[in-house]
Amino acid sequence: MSMTILTILQIAQALSAYTLVTCIFPAILLHKRLAAYKMSERLIGYFLAGNFYIIYLVFLLQFLHISHPITLQIGTIAPFFPIIWKKRKNFHIVSRVSSASQLAIHVLRREVGVKTLIVKGWKNFNNQHSDKIKKWLVCYLPDLILTIAIIVGVFYVYGVNTVTVFGYKASDVPVHNLWINEMDNNNIFANGVYPHGFHCVIYYLHATFGIKTYILLRVFSLVQTLFVHLALLVSLKVICKVRFTPYIGTAAYLMLNIYNSNSFERYSSTLPQEYGMLFIFPAGVLAIRFFQEYAAFQVETDENKKSWMKKRIKDYLVAFAASFSLTLTVHFYNTMPTGILCLGIAVGFCFRFCKWRYFWRIILTGILSVMLAVLPMAIGVVMGHPLQGSLYWGLNVINGTANKTEEGDFKETVIIDKNGNEIRVVGDVDEEVLGNIINGEQMTDGEESSYESQTDPSQMSQEPKKKESKVKQLLASIKNKFDIILIEIQVYCTVPNHKVMIIMVLAIVNLILLGAIALVLKKNDYGGMIWSIGFYMLFMCLMQSLPALGLPELMQPSRVCIFFCYSLGLVWALNADAFLYLVFGWIKRQEISHIFSGAMLAIVSVAALLLGLVRTPVTANGLETNEAIICLTNIMHENKKFNWTIVSADDEHQMLVDDGRHYEMITFLKQLMNLEKNPEITLPTEYVYFFIEKQPINYAGSANGIDLQPVSEEGAKTSVNTGGGISPYTADARWSTMSHMYYWAQAFMKLYPNEMKVYYETDDFVCYYIHQNVECLYNLAIDYGYNNPKEQEEE
Repeated sequence: MSMTILTILQIAQALSAYTLVTCIFPAILLHKRLAAYKMSERLIGYFLAGNFYIIYLVFLLQFLHISHPITLQIGTIAPFFPIIWKKRKNFHIVSRVSSASQLAIHVLRREVGVKTLIVKGWKNFNNQHSDKIKKWLVCYLPDLILTIAIIVGVFYVYGVNTVTVFGYKASDVPVHNLWINEMDNNNIFANGVYPHGFHCVIYYLHATFGIKTYILLRVFSLVQTLFVHLALLVSLKVICKVRFTPYIGTAAYLMLNIYNSNSFERYSSTLPQEYGMLFIFPAGVLAIRFFQEYAAFQVETDENKKSWMKKRIKDYLVAFAASFSLTLTVHFYNTMPTGILCLGIAVGFCFRFCKWRYFWRIILTGILSVMLAVLPMAIGVVMGHPLQGSLYWGLNVINGTANKTEEGDFKETVIIDKNGNEIRVVGDVDEEVLGNIINGEQMTDGEESSYESQTDPSQMSQEPKKKESKVKQLLASIKNKFDIILIEIQVYCTVPNHKVMIIMVLAIVNLILLGAIALVLKKNDYGGMIWSIGFYMLFMCLMQSLPALGLPELMQPSRVCIFFCYSLGLVWALNADAFLYLVFGWIKRQEISHIFSGAMLAIVSVAALLLGLVRTPVTANGLETNEAIICLTNIMHENKKFNWTIVSADDEHQMLVDDGRHYEMITFLKQLMNLEKNPEITLPTEYVYFFIEKQPINYAGSANGIDLQPVSEEGAKTSVNTGGGISPYTADARWSTMSHMYYWAQAFMKLYPNEMKVYYETDDFVCYYIHQNVECLYNLAIDYGYNNPKEQEEE
């Protein structure tokens, strides 16, 4: 079986397992409890309940040191026990077991054919459920088709890379691999207290369903990326009034080629931050639904309806608390945009938020959700674990001690002109000159001279400036800040196209205007919702630009852009939705607005195709070769556990920890440098494999975009990098390390041609192996001519 086909099957396995425990099981348990809610709200409820349950189940079992596949499986089915017990009389277990046994006997005796059994079962199912299925299809068929189209789009844009590049694609994935492996030993917080929600989910899928951790970390990126887009779609379904506008926003975010690659490249890797994005918009729309439902509750006079609405209000608050807490449980970076979204909602619904009966409920819920998220970490601290380094940085940000610059530092502004050229300006930038640069206009000699004096601190003119009125100074300062914000959005969030940035900003501002129109028309629920998203995006514009504005950097702009562009899905959808709703909302027949939204979706799709704005599949390079993953997969399949050792860079170390042994390449080369001290080097397993890159990869871009040379004698003549960490595997040091290893293998094969054989080889990679008697191990310590080039040169 090819590795591509195997990867597709592994994706299907991970997707099925995750969908089962986060959607299907909760739906079985909660379908009656949530039956009165609309479909999109039910889906969010199921999804939040499933994720919350498995994460905190893992936390509980880890803290009790009883986490094991069996205890996790029992914990998974435990919620079904009360339901089974309540309905035990209706199940008729004895009679059903008896009839099933008789049927099995008939099948074994060949008295009943398998085909007959399948046909009979299908007829029974069809008789019982065909009418319900037909009604459901009539109601949801267009949505089902469009949702499938979104799923296919995600697989096209992100799946192609996943099934063709097999290795990890981010340098911190091996660290997460280590933390998850430690959870196999009930050692949570192995490297210090850190939000472990993501690690709990991966560990749960690994332990409960028997999927190897390294496989999940290779393929789960596609699963979580799919759910990130579906979370956007379903959240829009909750708040939009027009049927097909949510698909406009989701498709525009997924398929339009207008976003900076920094905003979506991380989707290629299985990382906590991207997983935590699943819970940002559900938290926001549930808070919005609370404000809308509680307002309706205030004016309702029917006591029966009020009783039901009171229950809904509590459900919205509980679900909001769960969603908000999950953002912090998974990764604190996700909590920042979620908090800004909540701030935007508070401003959008300020006419309600400021009232005490709304205020105390939402604030108390927020506080409880934070306490819920912090509880596992607090328990970790109580158990004696220190904080992980990232949390110390977060505390420094809160205390205002992070990212302080020296007094002599000058501000640097990045400007992209209309032709896409990048210009870096140090110091303060005059707003008129800034506009000229962006628009590509020529500057006069006077302006050019002024520009030079302002951008070069050493040549600043000493002439006194004319006094301007405070109003003019204020307006000039505001315009300058606004220009900086626009530049930051263009640099980090868009392709090098000034018009795209302008369209994005105008779409955000337009939400404020549409919200105001809705409020004037006394559509307060809808207007407050539109304002909430509009103000949220204005705050995100500010957050994207904090360092450039001289304010404390809460998050790197290269990361903020991920959330900013994701939120643009809301902007595109709500602009279309608000326009159609305000124009056609007064018509009783909603089908008209739905038809127009479908037509708008079709027009936008065709226009994107004709204008060449459709995104091509994402390409992200692996941090190890495809050949290494192929060899590792085959070695695991062919050999008994712990009967083999792989000598390689540190990439495979955490991947094989449950199946085999790993010996780090640089440790091996360091030993070979001093044969007097290490006259004998042996590896005590029956099989020993050596992974060597003949064409070393540019690990995590450490070679600054330059392809490294193939292994060569020149590389072997350089000294072995003996630095710590991954330094021997980065930039030119990797070329040197691989060259040494390659020439050692050639020399050993020359000495032992019958024992050292090629296991797998391509133009860029080779895997050698030795089959040895564990009672009589081969000595790998040989002089291969380049053991210690410096000493050998001196001699």
